[in-house]
Amino acid sequence: MGKFIKKSIKRNKIYKTMNSDGKETIKKYMTEWEEKGKIIKTPFVELSIKLRDEHKLNFEPKVICDYWWNILDPRLDHSPYSKEEKNHIYEWANKYQKNGNIQWTLLQAEMETKFGKFRARNELKNIWNTKK
Repeated sequence: MGKFIKKSIKRNKIYKTMNSDGKETIKKYMTEWEEKGKIIKTPFVELSIKLRDEHKLNFEPKVICDYWWNILDPRLDHSPYSKEEKNHIYEWANKYQKNGNIQWTLLQAEMETKFGKFRARNELKNIWNTKK
């Protein structure tokens, strides 16, 4: 098994092994982090240590970061995408792909402004990749 596959399996483990106490710790920490003005620049490193020390959960900061931004963030809207939303994603990503790099965080903010829904970056990428 290649390095990439092993890492992918390890990262996906969080979805299966994160317990409710761990989820609550992440939610509480991230809420406090946002309320304090996001002063700490490495919240997921600190969360990794906190989860290990308090709950015996051992996850890399990158894994916790992805879990927060794509699953736990309470602002996320996981409802089905409308045709207008999908078409906007296709047009936007197509335009920015020509420049070399698609900035999914910019699209995420634009989608929230235009459609009033905060969407996960991975979902935006998945919509785009099914069209390619």
